[in-house]
Amino acid sequence: MTTQAGAESTHKPLTQSERNAFSANRARIADIKAKMLELEGTMIELERTLSSLNEENTLLQDRLDVYTYPVLILPNEIVSEIFVHFLPVFPEPPPMIGGTSPNVLGQICRKWREISFEHPRALEGDQFVAAQREET
Repeated sequence: MTTQAGAESTHKPLTQSERNAFSANRARIADIKAKMLELEGTMIELERTLSSLNEENTLLQDRLDVYTYPVLILPNEIVSEIFVHFLPVFPEPPPMIGGTSPNVLGQICRKWREISFEHPRALEGDQFVAAQREET
């Protein structure tokens, strides 16, 4: 068993090229550590920016959630009148597809879609098509 003092005596001194390599490695390590510190600072700054943007987004979404679109506050009777003026004059049935179909009004929002299904004139086109099928 060798003692520590004996182990030290068996080491030979570093050569100049080994010392140069050792110094170069220390310099590289110092550069890497400095770059890591710089990146950590950048990450902290970006996290603050992201947090600020998330807060702003939340505030804007809250404002948007509170906003009531005017079309949503119309009474059902008014919406039904809009449907009556949109649909063709009786006895002509409304088309089931296209820009003048009651389905177009039903695409405005859920409330209008429900009203379009409940409106008696909006369903005449379905009844007309069903009656034609029964006749053939």
